[in-house]
Amino acid sequence: MLNFFGYEKQWQFLKKSVELEKLSHAYLFSGKSQLGKSEMAREFSKLVNCQVDCQSENFKNKPCNQCQSCQEMQKNCHPDFLWLDTKKTALGSIAEIDSIRNLSQWLHLKAGLSEYKVAIINQFQNFSLPAQSALLKTLEEPRGKTVLILICDYPEFLSSTIVSRVQEIRFQSLSNEKIIELLMINKTEELLAKRISYLSLGKPLKALELLDCERMKIEEEKIIRFKKLLKGNLAFSFKEIEKIVEDKDDLFQRLEIWLNFLRIIFLERIGVVKEETIDPEKSISLVNIKNLLSSLEKANYLLLKTNVNKRLVLENSILELF
Repeated sequence: MLNFFGYEKQWQFLKKSVELEKLSHAYLFSGKSQLGKSEMAREFSKLVNCQVDCQSENFKNKPCNQCQSCQEMQKNCHPDFLWLDTKKTALGSIAEIDSIRNLSQWLHLKAGLSEYKVAIINQFQNFSLPAQSALLKTLEEPRGKTVLILICDYPEFLSSTIVSRVQEIRFQSLSNEKIIELLMINKTEELLAKRISYLSLGKPLKALELLDCERMKIEEEKIIRFKKLLKGNLAFSFKEIEKIVEDKDDLFQRLEIWLNFLRIIFLERIGVVKEETIDPEKSISLVNIKNLLSSLEKANYLLLKTNVNKRLVLENSILELF
């Protein structure tokens, strides 16, 4: 991403906190996926421990990418930096809670190479409430110079106690105009930039990914499959859903694409969007689009938050068309 395009205010706030030596002990980077939260969290971690003096004239160049600390971060082997990804733990298990406890113990150790111990927990909303509770003591009683960054796509899934103990840095989806501007900076043709802006869901990293012809083709194929599902009979729709739920990793991405597609054609139908951008399906009534959109929103929430039967939830949503 180009210098945290669209999120300059967030970056400047974090950089200023380092310059003034007013770091919070814990941050929550919240917002949808592919907005650049992880990238900014890593860069902020590098900034915190960059060995350039905050009071020197060279501060504006922090992180310098030249000092030992910056180089160790670039090689992913910094002794005072820890990245914890929830995908590598069994959710709700003893191992999940142990990973939090181990993290807390690691934060209590004194920094070796740098001034601060910095830890990032990615996709923190995936942790169960018992695991979140295990982190509370660390948040309430920080020791020494430590910085903890929680990256979260769905902050509404976190306990209110956790949210009250951290400083939240919010990332919003960018407008279509900002996405087009980003793409035009990358020398994209205007028509393609406009199409990508609608498919990217306001996510700059996704927009840049869609510049790749293969990725764009895959994205459009998923939309075509969804349009066939909308036009097909009930038996065909249920067979499609059966195939989709088999790929757990792709399921939520597909749901996001479906919801975006439905939102766009709904806005086109009511005249908010003045021109057709994704070849909408005109055979479906506005009422059915509205009902399916609402039902899929509920399904998305249930699939993210509970152990509900995935196939059954999606089948119930598609029934809105019949």
